[in-house]
Order: sequence, then structure tokens, then C-alpha cells
Amino acid sequence: MSPGFWARLRRYYLAGLLVLAPTALTLWVVWRLFLFFDDILGRSLRARGISVVGLGFLLLNVLLLLLGWLATNLLGRRLFSIWDRVMNRVPLINKIYTTLRQIAELFLGPPREGSFRRVAIVEYPVPGSYALGFVTSTNPGEAGRRLGQRLCSVYIPKAVNPVTGYLLLVPEERVTYLDMTPEEAMKMVVSAGALVPSRAES
Repeated sequence: MSPGFWARLRRYYLAGLLVLAPTALTLWVVWRLFLFFDDILGRSLRARGISVVGLGFLLLNVLLLLLGWLATNLLGRRLFSIWDRVMNRVPLINKIYTTLRQIAELFLGPPREGSFRRVAIVEYPVPGSYALGFVTSTNPGEAGRRLGQRLCSVYIPKAVNPVTGYLLLVPEERVTYLDMTPEEAMKMVVSAGALVPSRAES
């Protein structure tokens, strides 16, 4: 068989993995959470001959609402602040926790200035070649003052693995903002460009 056949086979395999992995991981996490919460009350109820369909799902949603309520009041914010400090001081765990927290805030948090809320393209790594990135700050800082330019901080994520990437300080006039949302841009990055937002195709 020709090398081209194996190259196509490898590309199809990786594309299938990219489609299956996020779905399988999401379903696995939801299923494990369902079993965990279902077992909290379900075991004692079943021992009494009572069966409640969807008990785990109900408890999971009640817990999410309770955590959300706590996170929006003063006492809850203090408790979560203490929890954040504890998690950030545990070696190795702090890296995972911080990364997942930032990703969750990106997709679920309210829009705010900076914080990956603007998508743009910049010339990188060579003139005439462009990279998709997230404008994280428009504050020039010391670098901008020393260069006498207004610089933007642009995070360029690596394809498929957006947790790692590069930080570029780019003159503001060389940053081209896009209309696509951060979520659409992240899907495009994770799929290595295979999932292009429909607005970009029109």
C-alpha cells in the first residue's frame, strides 16, 4: 500500500478520536457523577423497597444549584476563596486545578474585559502566515512603555492541546479582531481547524 494510504488512514483515525474522545469523556464524567449521587440516597431507599428513577440526576442538579447559591453570597465567596488558596498550594494538584478553573471560567463565566473574551488573528510565525489567538489584555505595561507602542497581549494556543501555547506582545494596529466567539475559536483550535464556525464560511 502507498504511503498516502497510511497517511489518510492516520488522519481519519485522529479525526475520529477527536470526535469520540470529548463525547466519551463527558458521558463518562456525567455517568460517574450520576452513580455517585444516586448511591447516596438510592441505596437506603432501595433497601426500603422504594425506587426513584433519576435520583442521581436530581441530586446532582440540587448540588449545582446549592453551590451556585453559595458562590453568589458573601459567606460562600469567602469559603471558596479559602478553598482556592488551599488547592493552589498543593504541588501538582494546583497545576491541574488552576488550568481546569481557567477553562471553566472561559466557557461558563460571564463576559469581562480581557480573559480570553476577544478573538483575533496576528501574523505569526512568519509574515503572510496568520495564527488564531485570544486577546487577553490591551494594557501595554512596561514593554509597551519601553517600546513606545500600544501592545496587546495575545495568547496563541497550540492546536488540539490549547492548554499550552505562546504569549505574543503585538502592536495593536497589527491585531485583527474577529467576530467569532471564544467558544467557536476554541473548537476550531481543538479540532486543528476541522471545525470552522459557520459565520467564517459565509
